[in-house]
Amino acid sequence: SSGINAEYGQDRWGMRECIRLTREIFNQPAFDDFRGPELRPGPEYNTDKELDEFVRTYGDSTYHPSCTCKMGTDSMSVVHPTTLNVHGVSNLRVVDASIMPSIVSGNLNGPVLMMAERASDLIRGRGMLAPAHKVAVYCPPSLETQR
Repeated sequence: SSGINAEYGQDRWGMRECIRLTREIFNQPAFDDFRGPELRPGPEYNTDKELDEFVRTYGDSTYHPSCTCKMGTDSMSVVHPTTLNVHGVSNLRVVDASIMPSIVSGNLNGPVLMMAERASDLIRGRGMLAPAHKVAVYCPPSLETQR
C-alpha cells in the first residue's frame, strides 16, 4: 500500500495540483537550457481523471512515518515525555518514530535508537546518565543567515 489514499477528494486535488505546479515551474524560461522531456507522469496525463489514475498507480511515500503519537503534555499529545507511557492507558509504552513531536530534518534511525535506549533504561528502572564531560555545541550567530 502506498500510504496515499487516492479516494479522498482533497488528497486527489492536492496531488493533481502538485503535478500541475511542478510542470508550471519547470516550464519557466529559466529552465530552458536544463529541461528535457517530462518523464513522469508524461505529457499524456492532463485531465483530472488521467492525473488521478497516475497517482493511484505510481503514488508512494519515500518518507518514514513519524509524529502520529506525539510525545508531550499538551492536549494533542499521546505519550508522556518522561515515561513514554500512553496517556490514560496502563502498562503501554510507545517507542518508535511516531512519538516525535515534529518531523526531523534528517534520517530517523539515530533518534529512534536513542529513544529505544532511553526506553530500555526506563523499563529497567535506570536513571539518566550523568554527562561524562561538557561538549561544545556550535550555534551560528544567526540562523536566518545560515540557511
